[in-house]
Amino acid sequence: MPRAVNSIILSIALVVIASCVFFNAIDHPFVHDDVVFIVQNPQIGRLDNFTSIFIPSVHPGPHGVVNSYYRPILEIFYRLEYRLFSFNAAGFHLINILIHIVNGLLLFALLCRLQFARWTGFGISLLFLVHPIQSEAVACVSGISNLLVVFFILTSVYCYIRKGYVLALIGFCLALLTKEQAIILVPLLMLVDWYRKEHQEKERWILWLILAAITIVFLCLRSYITGTHVLEDILQSPGELKLRLLSIPKTLVMYLRLLVCPYDVHYYRNTDILASHGPGFIILGVLSAATVWLIRKLQTKREIIFGLAWFIITLVPVLNIVPLIDEYSFILTADHFLYLPMVGILITLGAVVGSYMSSLPAGNTRKIFILGLFGLGMALSSMTIYQNTFWRGEISLFEKTIAFEPNFARAHMLLAKAYLNSSNTLLNQEKLKSKQLDQACFHYNQALSIMKRYEQKAVNDPSKKVYKGFIKEIDVELAQCLMLKGQFNLAEDCYINALALEPQDVGVLNNLAVCYIQQGDASKAEEILKIALGFDPANAAARENLNALIKNNNPE
Repeated sequence: MPRAVNSIILSIALVVIASCVFFNAIDHPFVHDDVVFIVQNPQIGRLDNFTSIFIPSVHPGPHGVVNSYYRPILEIFYRLEYRLFSFNAAGFHLINILIHIVNGLLLFALLCRLQFARWTGFGISLLFLVHPIQSEAVACVSGISNLLVVFFILTSVYCYIRKGYVLALIGFCLALLTKEQAIILVPLLMLVDWYRKEHQEKERWILWLILAAITIVFLCLRSYITGTHVLEDILQSPGELKLRLLSIPKTLVMYLRLLVCPYDVHYYRNTDILASHGPGFIILGVLSAATVWLIRKLQTKREIIFGLAWFIITLVPVLNIVPLIDEYSFILTADHFLYLPMVGILITLGAVVGSYMSSLPAGNTRKIFILGLFGLGMALSSMTIYQNTFWRGEISLFEKTIAFEPNFARAHMLLAKAYLNSSNTLLNQEKLKSKQLDQACFHYNQALSIMKRYEQKAVNDPSKKVYKGFIKEIDVELAQCLMLKGQFNLAEDCYINALALEPQDVGVLNNLAVCYIQQGDASKAEEILKIALGFDPANAAARENLNALIKNNNPE
């Protein structure tokens, strides 16, 4: 069979298999970050304000945290999707799946260009497409940031190899404006040139310098737009930086284990930088020694080095050298961080398997390879289809997170909020509603207990302020749960605790007044509402409640 026809058949097989694996994610709703970036995005319907997209205003979040993202291409893409699908989540999920499939096809084409055996390239691309670690990037609508940046990166590398340098530069610029991870493209292209033995050509050096200059300009632009500086972020706490660096071996071992044995795939994966680092160093040392032995023993040493270097280069931006801190000593080590790096490990495994297969009789080699690939592909596909089901809603999503991250306060908080929101949709189902409110209260209390411990352990005022902000938010939402359960005295305590952290919060004062009204204490409610209006005379809710109280107390 001609090679071109063979490639087309294998490409069609990739499309069909990946479509089947991710088909069950299409009908899922928007969850968590999807709601923030799409549903609650006030600009989602506009395509007439490109200046504000490329030069956005940056405002602190509810806990004093500034969003340091600068991703204008991603924002434009969200708005284009909205024009096509409005708030129909199925359309957004379909686009994610299509981009993921295109990335698999690009990877297959790239590996063929790099002279990998066609079946090896197919196997690597297939496992890239169906591995359960990819569920977080594909089944979550906001995971498109990973899909889109990798699309531009792979396109740029492919054009670069084909000597389409202008297209490669355009792809690089689009990748940078989609997600910061694209800064790895320069060392990645240098690695590709090394593998192809073209790294000593003068033309390559000039292109590398141009790409490096574009990277520097982007980082300066990002700092100007967002007001954040990468070097300052890295060095702001030397002691913490040391802990983050010491945790890298443990993180690498965890990622490698996750790719080989992905039994615990879940959202919001974290690593505790205060936990013991010794086992990570020991295991990574053993793995490094085994890798050196393999490189010396096997004929495919160049492919092995290429794969491992790909893994490390593409993983560097998310190894928490630049801090990605979730809570206290927890740093983010999310599953979607492996979307592109896993290609390097698959290349390495492909090289090892290829070296072993070459020692077998020629007649059996392809049959054994295809059978092994079929079995592994089926196993991983089944796991991915199952993992996709957890994205059907926030309750299932965060329940699984807590199963593996029981001490992660924000996961308890998010799960509690999911239960609270779900209970508000239940009509004439009082028993189920009561159970969901009980679950919400339980997880809010868990989150509150953990956050208070964090706040006590925090060593600087900015960190304490962040945790106090979370504590106040939890108190307010827990109070809402308790009021729905009719436990107004407990809700009162929560509102008072929240006001101890921010006495002038008019919204909380108004809620406390409502709580007093429900308890039949009109005088206290009136006193609290007058205090609230003293802080904000224009507050409509407080004014309306006060007028209603006065009217009830002085009927005509």
